[in-house]
Amino acid sequence: MKKKTILIALMVFALFAQSRAQDIIKSGYNLGALPAISYNSDLGFQYGVILNLFHYGDGSRYPAYDHSLYLEVSRYTKGTGVYRLYYDSDRLIRGVRSFIDLSYMTNRMQDFYGFNGFRSIYSTDSVAANSAFYKMDQNKFHLMADFQGDFLVDNLKWLLGYGLYNYSIAPVNREKLNKGKPIEEQIPDRPGLYQKYVEWGLISPEEQHGGMLNLFKAGFMYDSRNAKTNPSKGVFTEALLEVAPPLLNESPYVNYIVMHRQYQSLIENRLNAVLRIGVQGKIGNNAAPFYRKPQLISTFATRTVTTGLGGNSTLRGILQNRVVGDAFAMANVELRWKMINFRWFNQNFYIGTNYFWDAGYIIDPVDWADPSVLTANPDYFADKDGLHHSAGLGLKIAMNENFVLSADFGKAFNKQDGAGLGTYIGLNYLF
Repeated sequence: MKKKTILIALMVFALFAQSRAQDIIKSGYNLGALPAISYNSDLGFQYGVILNLFHYGDGSRYPAYDHSLYLEVSRYTKGTGVYRLYYDSDRLIRGVRSFIDLSYMTNRMQDFYGFNGFRSIYSTDSVAANSAFYKMDQNKFHLMADFQGDFLVDNLKWLLGYGLYNYSIAPVNREKLNKGKPIEEQIPDRPGLYQKYVEWGLISPEEQHGGMLNLFKAGFMYDSRNAKTNPSKGVFTEALLEVAPPLLNESPYVNYIVMHRQYQSLIENRLNAVLRIGVQGKIGNNAAPFYRKPQLISTFATRTVTTGLGGNSTLRGILQNRVVGDAFAMANVELRWKMINFRWFNQNFYIGTNYFWDAGYIIDPVDWADPSVLTANPDYFADKDGLHHSAGLGLKIAMNENFVLSADFGKAFNKQDGAGLGTYIGLNYLF
Protein backbone atom coordinates (compact mmCIF):
# COMPACT_ATOMS: atom_id res chain seq x y z
CA MET A 1 0.00 0.00 0.00
CA LYS A 2 2.79 2.42 0.89
CA LYS A 3 4.58 1.70 -2.42
CA LYS A 4 1.36 2.42 -4.34
CA THR A 5 0.86 5.68 -2.44
CA ILE A 6 4.40 6.82 -3.22
CA LEU A 7 3.99 5.85 -6.90
CA ILE A 8 0.74 7.84 -7.18
CA ALA A 9 2.40 10.85 -5.54
CA LEU A 10 5.32 10.70 -7.98
CA MET A 11 2.92 10.47 -10.94
CA VAL A 12 1.13 13.61 -9.70
CA PHE A 13 4.51 15.32 -9.42
CA ALA A 14 5.37 14.26 -12.97
CA LEU A 15 2.15 15.63 -14.44
CA PHE A 16 2.54 18.87 -12.49
CA ALA A 17 6.16 19.14 -13.61
CA GLN A 18 5.27 18.66 -17.28
CA SER A 19 2.61 21.37 -17.12
CA ARG A 20 5.12 23.77 -15.53
CA ALA A 21 7.69 22.95 -18.23
CA GLN A 22 5.22 23.72 -21.02
CA ASP A 23 3.90 26.96 -19.46
CA ILE A 24 6.88 28.75 -17.97
CA ILE A 25 5.23 32.19 -18.08
CA LYS A 26 1.48 32.49 -17.67
CA SER A 27 -0.82 35.45 -18.25
CA GLY A 28 -4.54 36.07 -18.07
CA TYR A 29 -6.85 33.51 -16.49
CA ASN A 30 -5.79 30.00 -15.52
CA LEU A 31 -8.00 27.41 -13.84
CA GLY A 32 -6.53 24.60 -11.78
CA ALA A 33 -8.43 21.60 -10.42
CA LEU A 34 -7.17 19.15 -7.80
CA PRO A 35 -8.74 16.44 -5.67
CA ALA A 36 -9.02 17.42 -2.00
CA ILE A 37 -7.33 14.39 -0.47
CA SER A 38 -5.74 14.20 2.96
CA TYR A 39 -5.79 12.20 6.18
CA ASN A 40 -6.06 13.48 9.73
CA SER A 41 -6.41 11.15 12.73
CA ASP A 42 -8.83 13.63 14.35
CA LEU A 43 -11.07 14.14 11.29
CA GLY A 44 -10.47 11.04 9.18
CA PHE A 45 -9.89 10.72 5.44
CA GLN A 46 -10.72 13.81 3.35
CA TYR A 47 -12.21 13.54 -0.14
CA GLY A 48 -13.55 16.22 -2.45
CA VAL A 49 -12.50 18.75 -5.07
CA ILE A 50 -10.57 22.03 -5.13
CA LEU A 51 -10.86 24.60 -7.93
CA ASN A 52 -8.46 27.55 -8.04
CA LEU A 53 -8.89 30.32 -10.62
CA PHE A 54 -5.85 32.59 -11.05
CA HIS A 55 -5.47 35.81 -12.99
CA TYR A 56 -1.82 36.62 -13.77
CA GLY A 57 -2.42 39.90 -15.61
CA ASP A 58 0.11 40.40 -18.41
CA GLY A 59 2.40 37.76 -16.85
CA SER A 60 5.13 40.20 -15.85
CA ARG A 61 4.80 39.22 -12.17
CA TYR A 62 4.51 35.46 -12.70
CA PRO A 63 4.46 33.30 -10.58
CA ALA A 64 2.86 36.04 -8.45
CA TYR A 65 -0.81 36.50 -9.37
CA ASP A 66 -3.10 39.53 -9.48
CA HIS A 67 -6.21 37.68 -8.31
CA SER A 68 -6.98 34.21 -6.93
CA LEU A 69 -10.40 32.62 -6.38
CA TYR A 70 -10.40 29.34 -4.42
CA LEU A 71 -13.32 26.92 -4.10
CA GLU A 72 -13.31 23.77 -1.96
CA VAL A 73 -16.06 21.22 -1.47
CA SER A 74 -14.96 18.26 0.61
CA ARG A 75 -15.88 15.89 3.40
CA TYR A 76 -14.05 13.92 6.07
CA THR A 77 -15.03 10.37 6.96
CA LYS A 78 -15.56 11.28 10.64
CA GLY A 79 -18.33 13.72 9.80
CA THR A 80 -16.86 17.09 8.83
CA GLY A 81 -18.01 18.90 5.69
CA VAL A 82 -16.16 21.86 4.14
CA TYR A 83 -17.77 24.32 1.72
CA ARG A 84 -15.38 27.21 1.19
CA LEU A 85 -14.87 30.09 -1.24
CA TYR A 86 -12.14 32.67 -0.76
CA TYR A 87 -10.63 35.50 -2.79
CA ASP A 88 -7.03 36.71 -2.43
CA SER A 89 -5.54 39.72 -4.24
CA ASP A 90 -3.11 42.60 -3.89
CA ARG A 91 -4.69 44.39 -6.87
CA LEU A 92 -8.29 44.88 -5.70
CA ILE A 93 -7.03 47.86 -3.67
CA ARG A 94 -3.63 49.15 -4.78
CA GLY A 95 -0.99 48.63 -2.14
CA VAL A 96 -3.28 46.50 0.03
CA ARG A 97 -3.63 42.73 0.16
CA SER A 98 -7.29 41.75 0.38
CA PHE A 99 -8.61 38.38 1.56
CA ILE A 100 -12.36 37.61 1.58
CA ASP A 101 -13.52 34.23 2.88
CA LEU A 102 -17.01 32.72 2.77
CA SER A 103 -17.18 29.32 4.48
CA TYR A 104 -19.64 26.82 5.89
CA MET A 105 -18.38 23.86 7.90
CA THR A 106 -20.49 21.05 9.29
CA ASN A 107 -19.13 18.66 11.90
CA ARG A 108 -21.36 15.83 13.11
CA MET A 109 -18.66 14.72 15.56
CA GLN A 110 -16.97 17.93 16.77
CA ASP A 111 -14.42 17.24 19.51
CA PHE A 112 -15.27 18.50 23.00
CA TYR A 113 -13.01 17.43 25.87
CA GLY A 114 -14.09 20.06 28.37
CA PHE A 115 -12.05 22.93 29.76
CA ASN A 116 -8.67 23.40 31.41
CA GLY A 117 -6.70 20.47 30.05
CA PHE A 118 -5.93 17.72 32.57
CA ARG A 119 -8.46 19.21 34.99
CA SER A 120 -11.06 17.63 32.70
CA ILE A 121 -10.29 13.92 32.82
CA TYR A 122 -10.08 12.05 29.51
CA SER A 123 -11.44 8.53 30.05
CA THR A 124 -10.93 5.73 27.54
CA ASP A 125 -13.67 3.84 29.41
CA SER A 126 -16.14 6.59 28.49
CA VAL A 127 -15.08 6.28 24.84
CA ALA A 128 -15.45 2.49 24.97
CA ALA A 129 -18.98 2.81 26.35
CA ASN A 130 -19.97 5.65 24.02
CA SER A 131 -17.88 6.52 20.96
CA ALA A 132 -19.56 9.95 20.83
CA PHE A 133 -19.02 10.82 24.50
CA TYR A 134 -16.46 13.53 23.68
CA LYS A 135 -18.38 14.82 20.65
CA MET A 136 -21.05 17.35 19.78
CA ASP A 137 -22.75 18.55 16.60
CA GLN A 138 -21.44 21.89 15.33
CA ASN A 139 -22.19 23.91 12.20
CA LYS A 140 -20.19 27.07 11.60
CA PHE A 141 -20.74 29.79 9.01
CA HIS A 142 -18.40 32.72 8.57
CA LEU A 143 -17.90 35.68 6.27
CA MET A 144 -14.49 37.22 6.82
CA ALA A 145 -12.53 40.07 5.23
CA ASP A 146 -8.87 40.75 6.05
CA PHE A 147 -6.65 43.56 4.75
CA GLN A 148 -2.91 44.12 4.97
CA GLY A 149 -0.61 46.97 3.93
CA ASP A 150 2.91 48.32 4.40
CA PHE A 151 3.66 50.35 7.53
CA LEU A 152 6.62 52.72 8.02
CA VAL A 153 9.58 50.33 7.64
CA ASP A 154 10.54 47.34 5.51
CA ASN A 155 8.80 44.05 6.36
CA LEU A 156 6.35 45.67 8.81
CA LYS A 157 2.66 45.60 7.87
CA TRP A 158 -0.63 46.68 9.42
CA LEU A 159 -3.55 44.24 9.61
CA LEU A 160 -7.29 44.96 9.78
CA GLY A 161 -10.18 42.54 9.55
CA TYR A 162 -13.85 41.86 10.18
CA GLY A 163 -15.66 38.56 10.58
CA LEU A 164 -19.30 37.54 10.91
CA TYR A 165 -19.57 34.10 12.54
CA ASN A 166 -22.57 31.96 13.34
CA TYR A 167 -22.21 28.78 15.41
CA SER A 168 -24.98 26.20 15.78
CA ILE A 169 -24.36 23.65 18.57
CA ALA A 170 -26.33 20.54 19.58
CA PRO A 171 -25.77 17.03 20.93
CA VAL A 172 -24.71 14.53 18.29
CA ASN A 173 -27.53 13.36 16.05
CA ARG A 174 -27.70 9.70 17.03
CA GLU A 175 -30.44 8.80 14.58
CA LYS A 176 -28.50 10.13 11.62
CA LEU A 177 -25.14 8.70 12.69
CA ASN A 178 -26.60 5.27 13.53
CA LYS A 179 -28.46 4.91 10.24
CA GLY A 180 -27.39 1.75 8.43
CA LYS A 181 -25.00 0.61 11.17
CA PRO A 182 -25.22 -2.74 12.97
CA ILE A 183 -26.43 -2.53 16.58
CA GLU A 184 -22.97 -3.19 18.05
CA GLU A 185 -21.55 -0.13 16.22
CA GLN A 186 -24.38 2.26 17.04
CA ILE A 187 -24.02 5.23 19.40
CA PRO A 188 -25.96 4.48 22.61
CA ASP A 189 -28.66 6.75 24.01
CA ARG A 190 -26.45 8.25 26.72
CA PRO A 191 -25.45 11.86 27.39
CA GLY A 192 -22.05 13.00 26.21
CA LEU A 193 -19.69 15.40 27.98
CA TYR A 194 -21.21 18.42 26.23
CA GLN A 195 -24.66 17.52 27.58
CA LYS A 196 -23.23 16.99 31.06
CA TYR A 197 -21.54 20.41 30.99
CA VAL A 198 -24.89 21.96 30.07
CA GLU A 199 -26.66 20.01 32.83
CA TRP A 200 -24.03 21.04 35.41
CA GLY A 201 -24.22 24.70 34.39
CA LEU A 202 -20.61 24.81 33.16
CA ILE A 203 -21.96 25.90 29.77
CA SER A 204 -24.54 28.66 30.16
CA PRO A 205 -28.03 28.47 28.61
CA GLU A 206 -27.12 31.55 26.54
CA GLU A 207 -24.19 29.72 24.91
CA GLN A 208 -25.28 26.08 24.79
CA HIS A 209 -26.83 26.29 21.30
CA GLY A 210 -24.15 28.56 19.82
CA GLY A 211 -24.65 32.11 18.65
CA MET A 212 -23.62 34.90 16.31
CA LEU A 213 -20.44 36.95 16.66
CA ASN A 214 -19.35 40.19 15.00
CA LEU A 215 -15.58 40.32 15.37
CA PHE A 216 -13.03 42.99 14.47
CA LYS A 217 -9.28 42.36 14.21
CA ALA A 218 -6.38 44.78 14.22
CA GLY A 219 -2.65 44.44 14.63
CA PHE A 220 0.77 44.31 13.05
CA MET A 221 2.92 41.72 11.31
CA TYR A 222 6.68 41.64 10.74
CA ASP A 223 7.92 39.21 8.08
CA SER A 224 11.59 38.95 7.06
CA ARG A 225 11.55 35.33 5.86
CA ASN A 226 13.65 34.56 2.79
CA ALA A 227 10.97 32.14 1.51
CA LYS A 228 7.34 31.36 2.24
CA THR A 229 7.86 27.58 2.28
CA ASN A 230 10.59 26.18 4.57
CA PRO A 231 12.60 29.40 5.04
CA SER A 232 16.24 29.15 6.09
CA LYS A 233 16.43 32.56 7.77
CA GLY A 234 14.24 35.35 9.03
CA VAL A 235 11.33 35.85 11.41
CA PHE A 236 7.57 36.10 11.07
CA THR A 237 5.76 37.71 14.01
CA GLU A 238 2.11 38.68 14.43
CA ALA A 239 0.44 40.69 17.20
CA LEU A 240 -3.35 40.91 16.94
CA LEU A 241 -6.43 41.95 18.86
CA GLU A 242 -9.83 40.32 18.32
CA VAL A 243 -12.70 42.49 19.58
CA ALA A 244 -16.36 41.54 19.99
CA PRO A 245 -17.92 44.94 20.80
CA PRO A 246 -20.91 44.99 23.19
CA LEU A 247 -23.14 46.92 20.78
CA LEU A 248 -22.98 44.07 18.25
CA ASN A 249 -22.60 40.99 20.45
CA GLU A 250 -24.49 39.31 23.29
CA SER A 251 -21.15 37.96 24.57
CA PRO A 252 -18.64 40.83 24.22
CA TYR A 253 -14.93 40.17 24.81
CA VAL A 254 -11.43 41.20 23.76
CA ASN A 255 -8.74 38.61 23.01
CA TYR A 256 -5.11 39.01 21.98
CA ILE A 257 -2.52 36.81 20.31
CA VAL A 258 1.23 37.19 19.84
CA MET A 259 2.80 34.54 17.59
CA HIS A 260 6.50 34.47 16.71
CA ARG A 261 8.17 32.18 14.16
CA GLN A 262 11.93 32.03 13.66
CA TYR A 263 14.01 30.22 11.05
CA GLN A 264 17.74 29.48 11.12
CA SER A 265 19.97 27.49 8.77
CA LEU A 266 22.35 25.12 10.59
CA ILE A 267 23.82 23.53 7.46
CA GLU A 268 23.27 25.56 4.30
CA ASN A 269 20.64 24.07 1.96
CA ARG A 270 20.48 20.97 4.15
CA LEU A 271 19.41 21.46 7.79
CA ASN A 272 17.16 24.16 9.31
CA ALA A 273 16.07 24.79 12.89
CA VAL A 274 12.67 26.45 13.23
CA LEU A 275 10.61 27.69 16.16
CA ARG A 276 7.05 28.86 16.66
CA ILE A 277 6.08 30.25 20.05
CA GLY A 278 2.99 32.17 21.02
CA VAL A 279 0.45 33.18 23.61
CA GLN A 280 -3.28 33.89 23.31
CA GLY A 281 -5.63 35.15 25.98
CA LYS A 282 -8.32 37.56 27.09
CA ILE A 283 -8.13 41.22 28.08
CA GLY A 284 -10.49 42.20 30.88
CA ASN A 285 -13.05 40.09 32.69
CA ASN A 286 -15.19 38.99 29.75
CA ALA A 287 -14.27 35.69 28.11
CA ALA A 288 -15.12 34.37 24.65
CA PRO A 289 -18.10 31.98 24.52
CA PHE A 290 -17.20 28.32 24.95
CA TYR A 291 -17.54 27.50 21.24
CA ARG A 292 -15.07 30.26 20.31
CA LYS A 293 -12.40 29.46 22.93
CA PRO A 294 -10.53 26.84 20.81
CA GLN A 295 -10.17 29.20 17.84
CA LEU A 296 -6.69 30.53 17.09
CA ILE A 297 -6.82 34.20 16.13
CA SER A 298 -5.36 34.54 12.65
CA THR A 299 -5.52 36.52 9.42
CA PHE A 300 -5.36 35.29 5.83
CA ALA A 301 -6.14 31.78 7.09
CA THR A 302 -5.73 29.52 4.07
CA ARG A 303 -5.83 26.51 6.41
CA THR A 304 -9.39 25.25 6.79
CA VAL A 305 -9.01 24.17 10.43
CA THR A 306 -7.31 26.68 12.75
CA THR A 307 -8.37 25.44 16.18
CA GLY A 308 -6.44 24.15 19.15
CA LEU A 309 -4.68 23.46 21.28
CA GLY A 310 -4.28 19.92 20.02
CA GLY A 311 -4.39 18.51 16.52
CA ASN A 312 -2.59 19.11 13.25
CA SER A 313 -2.63 22.94 13.47
CA THR A 314 -0.99 23.22 16.89
CA LEU A 315 0.06 20.16 18.92
CA ARG A 316 0.55 17.10 16.73
CA GLY A 317 -0.24 13.82 18.47
CA ILE A 318 -2.52 15.47 21.05
CA LEU A 319 -6.28 15.20 20.67
CA GLN A 320 -7.80 18.10 18.77
CA ASN A 321 -9.10 20.84 21.11
CA ARG A 322 -7.88 18.90 24.17
CA VAL A 323 -6.27 21.99 25.74
CA VAL A 324 -8.86 24.77 26.07
CA GLY A 325 -8.55 27.73 28.43
CA ASP A 326 -9.08 31.48 28.54
CA ALA A 327 -5.34 31.97 27.92
CA PHE A 328 -2.63 29.59 26.80
CA ALA A 329 0.96 29.43 25.62
CA MET A 330 2.27 27.10 22.93
CA ALA A 331 5.51 26.17 21.21
CA ASN A 332 6.65 24.10 18.24
CA VAL A 333 10.36 23.27 17.90
CA GLU A 334 11.45 21.51 14.73
CA LEU A 335 14.52 20.35 12.80
CA ARG A 336 14.05 20.09 9.02
CA TRP A 337 16.55 18.01 7.09
CA LYS A 338 16.75 17.81 3.31
CA MET A 339 18.15 14.30 2.99
CA ILE A 340 18.16 13.71 -0.78
CA ASN A 341 18.12 16.21 -3.66
CA PHE A 342 17.48 15.10 -7.23
CA ARG A 343 16.16 16.28 -10.60
CA TRP A 344 13.28 14.60 -12.42
CA PHE A 345 11.38 15.80 -15.50
CA ASN A 346 13.67 18.83 -15.44
CA GLN A 347 12.34 19.83 -12.00
CA ASN A 348 14.09 20.08 -8.63
CA PHE A 349 12.96 17.65 -5.95
CA TYR A 350 14.04 16.81 -2.44
CA ILE A 351 13.06 14.18 0.10
CA GLY A 352 13.23 15.48 3.64
CA THR A 353 12.41 14.63 7.21
CA ASN A 354 11.40 16.78 10.15
CA TYR A 355 11.71 16.05 13.86
CA PHE A 356 9.50 18.01 16.24
CA TRP A 357 8.48 18.72 19.82
CA ASP A 358 5.16 20.48 20.42
CA ALA A 359 3.97 21.89 23.75
CA GLY A 360 1.07 23.82 25.23
CA TYR A 361 0.14 25.14 28.66
CA ILE A 362 -2.98 26.84 30.03
CA ILE A 363 -1.98 30.07 31.79
CA ASP A 364 -5.53 31.29 32.55
CA PRO A 365 -8.05 28.48 33.14
CA VAL A 366 -11.75 28.83 32.48
CA ASP A 367 -13.65 29.82 35.61
CA TRP A 368 -15.98 27.03 36.66
CA ALA A 369 -19.48 28.47 37.05
CA ASP A 370 -20.18 26.15 40.00
CA PRO A 371 -17.02 24.71 41.65
CA SER A 372 -19.12 22.27 43.70
CA VAL A 373 -19.76 20.35 40.48
CA LEU A 374 -16.09 19.33 40.45
CA THR A 375 -16.12 17.71 43.88
CA ALA A 376 -19.48 16.06 43.19
CA ASN A 377 -18.13 14.40 40.00
CA PRO A 378 -14.59 13.14 40.74
CA ASP A 379 -14.67 10.80 37.73
CA TYR A 380 -14.73 13.81 35.41
CA PHE A 381 -12.51 16.39 37.11
CA ALA A 382 -9.01 16.64 38.58
CA ASP A 383 -7.27 19.29 40.67
CA LYS A 384 -4.28 20.11 38.49
CA ASP A 385 -3.34 20.76 34.90
CA GLY A 386 0.21 20.57 33.55
CA LEU A 387 2.35 20.68 30.43
CA HIS A 388 0.77 19.12 27.36
CA HIS A 389 3.51 18.01 25.00
CA SER A 390 4.22 15.58 22.21
CA ALA A 391 7.03 14.61 19.88
CA GLY A 392 7.32 13.00 16.49
CA LEU A 393 8.70 13.07 13.00
CA GLY A 394 7.58 13.63 9.46
CA LEU A 395 8.37 12.88 5.84
CA LYS A 396 8.36 15.54 3.11
CA ILE A 397 8.57 15.23 -0.69
CA ALA A 398 9.00 18.65 -2.29
CA MET A 399 9.11 19.94 -5.86
CA ASN A 400 10.77 23.27 -6.70
CA GLU A 401 10.84 24.13 -2.97
CA ASN A 402 7.17 25.24 -2.91
CA PHE A 403 4.97 22.18 -3.58
CA VAL A 404 5.33 19.88 -0.56
CA LEU A 405 3.64 16.56 0.16
CA SER A 406 3.68 16.13 3.93
CA ALA A 407 3.17 13.35 6.47
CA ASP A 408 3.60 14.04 10.20
CA PHE A 409 3.36 11.49 13.01
CA GLY A 410 3.12 12.64 16.64
CA LYS A 411 2.77 10.95 20.01
CA ALA A 412 1.60 12.58 23.25
CA PHE A 413 3.75 12.07 26.35
CA ASN A 414 0.66 11.75 28.58
CA LYS A 415 -2.15 9.32 27.76
CA GLN A 416 -4.61 11.91 29.07
CA ASP A 417 -3.81 13.78 25.84
CA GLY A 418 -4.50 10.71 23.70
CA ALA A 419 -3.04 7.22 23.61
CA GLY A 420 -2.83 6.76 19.86
CA LEU A 421 -0.44 7.95 17.19
CA GLY A 422 -1.48 11.24 15.62
CA THR A 423 -1.21 10.96 11.83
CA TYR A 424 -1.55 13.94 9.49
CA ILE A 425 -1.13 13.61 5.72
CA GLY A 426 -1.58 16.61 3.46
CA LEU A 427 0.37 19.53 2.00
CA ASN A 428 3.08 21.86 3.32
CA TYR A 429 4.94 22.30 6.57
CA LEU A 430 3.07 23.23 9.75
CA PHE A 431 4.49 26.78 9.68
